[in-house]
Amino acid sequence: MTRTLVMKWLYFVAITLILGGFAMLCQPFVHVLFATGFPVLLAGVILFMILDHIPDGRSSEEEDNNG
Repeated sequence: MTRTLVMKWLYFVAITLILGGFAMLCQPFVHVLFATGFPVLLAGVILFMILDHIPDGRSSEEEDNNG
């Protein structure tokens, strides 16, 4: 149960970083935000890719039963 909550929280952080980085790249007002937008976006994408490659811990029998 704890691992599931941690994974959900990390997915939330990754998606927030992606959306925040994208918003920082699109805003035309503050150059510092624009300059840090790409590294923030990249960190979110890398975190999301890492999380997608971690197995969720279910066995193949459970996956077959659930479809």
